[in-house]
Amino acid sequence: PKKLIKGDLIGIISPASSPDDLALIQSGVRYIEGLGYKTVLGRNVGKSRGYLAGTDEERVSDLHQMFGDKRVNAIFCLRGGYGAFRLLEKIDYKIIRNNPKIFVGFSEITALQMAFLQKANLITFARPMVITNFSK
Repeated sequence: PKKLIKGDLIGIISPASSPDDLALIQSGVRYIEGLGYKTVLGRNVGKSRGYLAGTDEERVSDLHQMFGDKRVNAIFCLRGGYGAFRLLEKIDYKIIRNNPKIFVGFSEITALQMAFLQKANLITFARPMVITNFSK
């Protein structure tokens, strides 16, 4: 993926667990925007279905949408937790292969990162996440 520069648009998605406190989303977004980047939330960010951040279909839809959006330069995950591995068989890896972007996360997000490397030849980054690290 291309280098991220100030002013670039960062897409924020929640492919695993839902945050307990939705106010942390805005806190993390403010931090990122304070660094000089623009942000856009996935359509389904903030949803909850049990311990998951929405249905599998909603979460994979946000992933596909962010990779397919030419305006988005990088994708940051809200948090890890549990549930990202459930998306592995639902992902269209051609979208990712054809639209390489910086993808950031860790913990449960590692399942996606390893699949992106293996099936889309995308190198990703184990780095801080929006709620886990940027909200405080």
